[in-house]
Amino acid sequence: MVNVLSMRKQILLIICILTSLSIFSETVSIEEIARLREVADSLHSIGRTDSAAIVGEKAIRLAEVSGDLTQIVGTRSAQGVFLRSLGRIDEALESYDGALEIITSGKFRENPDQEAIEEIASLYINLSVLNLDTQHKEQAVKHAELAGEWIAKSTDPELRSTIYGVVGSVLTGCGEPEKSMRYQELAYKDALESGDKEAAFRAASYAMLVCDRLGNKGTADDWRRKCQTLLPEIESSMAKLVYYQAECSICLKSNDSRGALKWFDEILHSEGIDRLPFVKFDCYNNMHIAYSDLGDYKNAYSTLLQSNELRDSLWQQEKAESLRDLTVKYETKETELALAQSEARRANTLMWLFAAVGLLLSGVIAFIVYAGRQKRKRMQKELEFAALRADIGRQLTTQYVEGLENERKRMARELHDGVCNDLLAIQMSVTDGKPQQNTAELLNSCRESVRRISHELMPPEFAYASLDEVVRFFVRKQAEANIGRIDMSYASSAEGQSWEDVPDSVSLEVYRIAQEAVGNAVKHSGATEIKVSLILDGDVLSMTVADNGTFDSSQRKGLGLDSIRRRAESIGGNISINYVENNGTEVKLQVKLRS
Repeated sequence: MVNVLSMRKQILLIICILTSLSIFSETVSIEEIARLREVADSLHSIGRTDSAAIVGEKAIRLAEVSGDLTQIVGTRSAQGVFLRSLGRIDEALESYDGALEIITSGKFRENPDQEAIEEIASLYINLSVLNLDTQHKEQAVKHAELAGEWIAKSTDPELRSTIYGVVGSVLTGCGEPEKSMRYQELAYKDALESGDKEAAFRAASYAMLVCDRLGNKGTADDWRRKCQTLLPEIESSMAKLVYYQAECSICLKSNDSRGALKWFDEILHSEGIDRLPFVKFDCYNNMHIAYSDLGDYKNAYSTLLQSNELRDSLWQQEKAESLRDLTVKYETKETELALAQSEARRANTLMWLFAAVGLLLSGVIAFIVYAGRQKRKRMQKELEFAALRADIGRQLTTQYVEGLENERKRMARELHDGVCNDLLAIQMSVTDGKPQQNTAELLNSCRESVRRISHELMPPEFAYASLDEVVRFFVRKQAEANIGRIDMSYASSAEGQSWEDVPDSVSLEVYRIAQEAVGNAVKHSGATEIKVSLILDGDVLSMTVADNGTFDSSQRKGLGLDSIRRRAESIGGNISINYVENNGTEVKLQVKLRS
């Protein structure tokens, strides 16, 4: 009996110790989340947005481990801002999606504390900015006003100032200057109350712009003087960008092209501007107009090309579709939540009436409950029908998606074999807390790999360059990326025909085969020399990619050779792949341009 009691005491002691350790661990976790969020925000404020996104990802993981819903919402909302600033719209939407899933639940909004109120307001303002960036202005206005309603409940003047300022700027961008002015005045007032000069500077900058839009030049000059008084004390490049953009917008509106170009130059030379692709796009998109107005057509054409390049990378159709899907999904959830809250209040009222009146109203209550159920059933059927229509739409896109699958697999191998391995090595180094000497080299290699892959993702514009020029450029870029490790060369000749006579469809497939063959030689053969040649003899096009490396025969399958053969077959070409023991590999393609 004594032994049994002793064992029970020991078990209870262990449980108490584990419980206390769990509580202590959770406390440390919450403090660490707060610290990481502060670090990420600081990095973002000085233009180091890529580093902010890395720290933000770690904060999300800790928040999810802690199980604190408010922390999860806050970290995901902030991460959405960092990713949006980097132009990674799909990932930003995924981050916002996780936060919206939580805040649109009745449990989260039931008696929210100050921290929850502030996180809800922050999430809505982030969504409004994203909608404005992608030209969904109606949704941008809606989310901005929701953010204003929620932040008004906050007791923190510094945070109120920040949110009010962004609400005002979004409303300005959406063509609502009267509404915007009210929020900018609130932002300026709260910023002065909290002693935050940067927030006051941003609010004054936007107020200056709004007054100019409304035609109040005198008031706009008053706000400009406030900005110029505060400017020498402002260190944040992000805050200065707000002022530069406001002045630039005023110049454009008054057709002062030279003044606008001066402010564009300030923006494009700001610290961290390369990490803000949407801002750069806006600059280039307006600079070409200003140059054109001044008769400088060379610079007008150059900035127009830069604008189009950024636009193609930022506003892909699939990103716009993802944003619309996200908006529809959570508008439905907001409606359902409002309906549920309304019915809960109605049920509470009916309960008190039932206690006062008694059985006389029992029939009415039954009828109301029945009507509510019928309404929910109709709504459920409507939602199911909408889901069915969406599913049909997805089925119609299946063929298109399958057409992209082969190219995605190739890029997946590129990322897995190169970038992922470098990132794993970096992670192991950082996790150990003892960065190795080659960490910087790994980071540089990783960055160069990603940059090279991003260029390869964009199909060459054969309407403006020949196959010979495109392949020559590709080999040169590969040589630069592997300088000191692999000697690469390219040779070409054309007999009796011009390179421009090669059809675009054939040129693209030949270029992709060259990419695959060179990529295999670089990554898997250990080659120190790679030679690429193109020969156009009459109507016969030949390409050879040869290296002096070695291949493990057990690894030959899965290195993209099936893809190479399929591409050759698609243009009626013949492909041969010859392995010479200890003396390299030769990939040879021959295509007859006219059958």
